[in-house]
Amino acid sequence: MELRIQKIYVNELLNFWESEEFINFKHFPISLKRIKSYRSNPNSNKNLPVIYLGFLNEELVVYRSLLQDRLRQPDTEIAWLSGVWTHPRYRRKGFANFLLDEVFKDYSGNIFSTNLGASSFNLVINYKDFTLFKESNGHRFYYRFSLSEILPPKSKFFLKLKPFLKITDVCANFFLDLRLLFVKKSHNPNLENAVFDAELEEFISRHNQNSLFRRNVEEFKWILDFPWVEQRNEDEEHDKKYHFTTSAKRFYQKALIYKANGKIKGFLFYSVKNEILKIHYIFTNSELELEEFVVYILSLIRKEKISYMMLTDERFIQKVKNKGGVIYSKVWKKGFFAGKKLLEDFPGLMEKDIYMGDGDTVFT
Repeated sequence: MELRIQKIYVNELLNFWESEEFINFKHFPISLKRIKSYRSNPNSNKNLPVIYLGFLNEELVVYRSLLQDRLRQPDTEIAWLSGVWTHPRYRRKGFANFLLDEVFKDYSGNIFSTNLGASSFNLVINYKDFTLFKESNGHRFYYRFSLSEILPPKSKFFLKLKPFLKITDVCANFFLDLRLLFVKKSHNPNLENAVFDAELEEFISRHNQNSLFRRNVEEFKWILDFPWVEQRNEDEEHDKKYHFTTSAKRFYQKALIYKANGKIKGFLFYSVKNEILKIHYIFTNSELELEEFVVYILSLIRKEKISYMMLTDERFIQKVKNKGGVIYSKVWKKGFFAGKKLLEDFPGLMEKDIYMGDGDTVFT
């Protein structure tokens, strides 16, 4: 079976979305929210594709989407793998890797990938042109009972018990909520919503000098203005044909600064989706600001009944461990992968910093 490949570029996305071909797809290869985000990407490259489609007998059977980005050290255009789907009838036939080979050719091997789960970690690490160049021992800290989520993946026995485990979670969390009625609410006047001005640009730039991507205020504003998920009770009709998350009952992103004596001394960027809180970026002048951000986040978790928090920042993790109140915690491996040729050409990349928010994680 010969796969026919079609490539879609950033400046073609809207016409592609409105085309009869797209409307007739049984499975959509991109959402409208992603299209808007891609078109507003300050690092977009109109000369390289962002979607790769694979057809058999004119049926869409596989696709890949990419998020274009730019390294700052060295100044190099790259792309992140950001979504792959294969029709169930055609899985394990190598079609997804066939598209990936094409991606590597077009981008001259300047490809990155990252993961949030073990399954995606294993898929990428086995690809011939990728190498694992950074690995973080991220943590999940659980603050509410989530047995129905934690135990079923471990065995078929627990999977059968999932309805009972859900009832257990509800009952246990009821008593947790009663306890929280007696917790004092705190407010720190030094914490403010971030304004992406020249002062914040200078602060962020000073703190991410060794970062691979050196995010700037323009990029943070883009991320905030064009996420790939929106808060809504259910998907819109066209999103039901798309195989990645486009809506959540609760979703928001927030950027905070710590300001004292008229000066910015800390920056925090996090997101909340349903019951999960993720810490994407944190820059501080000292332990004081870090401590205040930890206190703020733990208070937010209690107030908004967050089930668990995901993060990779080692300083933040250690402070959370020292605070107590965690019901359960687990280490999860967050890997960052890069094209082997890119690392051969620029071995210094291995020494650069990378953050949990780098890649597509921050959009979802």
